[in-house]
Amino acid sequence: MEELKLLKRGAESQIYETYFLGIHAIVKKRMSKAYRDPKLDRKINLERTIMEAKLMYNALKLGINVPAILYIDKDNFSIIMEFIEGITVKEVLWKNLYDPKKIGEMIGEIALRLHSSQIAHGDLTTNNLILKENKLFLIDFGLSKRTNDVEDFATDVHVFLRSLESVHPDKKDEVFDGFKLTYSKFKLYEKVMETLKDIRMRGRYVEERRSKSSNRE
Repeated sequence: MEELKLLKRGAESQIYETYFLGIHAIVKKRMSKAYRDPKLDRKINLERTIMEAKLMYNALKLGINVPAILYIDKDNFSIIMEFIEGITVKEVLWKNLYDPKKIGEMIGEIALRLHSSQIAHGDLTTNNLILKENKLFLIDFGLSKRTNDVEDFATDVHVFLRSLESVHPDKKDEVFDGFKLTYSKFKLYEKVMETLKDIRMRGRYVEERRSKSSNRE
């Protein structure tokens, strides 16, 4: 493996760019927590690394485009995966490079396949979707999990919708309409959308309480 170039430093993991066996690659390394018992820390990081790799592989079997896994370094809690040469959906929408509704339909199809197979992504944002040659790739499965809980599926949709509202408010409706067009084929669609409303109402309630509290101060 060639020299590592740090791309992103986070509390849970660090992302590096490199070449592995001549292939342009990304290395995702989970970070140890100093406050945890070393044995427990190792157990948690090892389990999460393996689970992330498994869920990426499961997504691939579902027909979802994800980076190919090149190597799993269990000793260093790292996954070496293919570097996707593309543009994030965040940038695509900013620069008006693709039809917003069509992008929404493609994302809805990804969510449909994941949720129908009892997988929640955990961080479904426009920054974790990459467009390459008219194909959409889903990245960063660090928060993904196996679940049959409607609230987990609704949280995926909520995170996606919040990313549209905060970064792409002018295209939010068009993208989300496209999303619902394909995602509505999910057998639990109505329950997910009802739960989504509850999640958003809870969020507004918390924000209102914080706002009133800060005003009193």
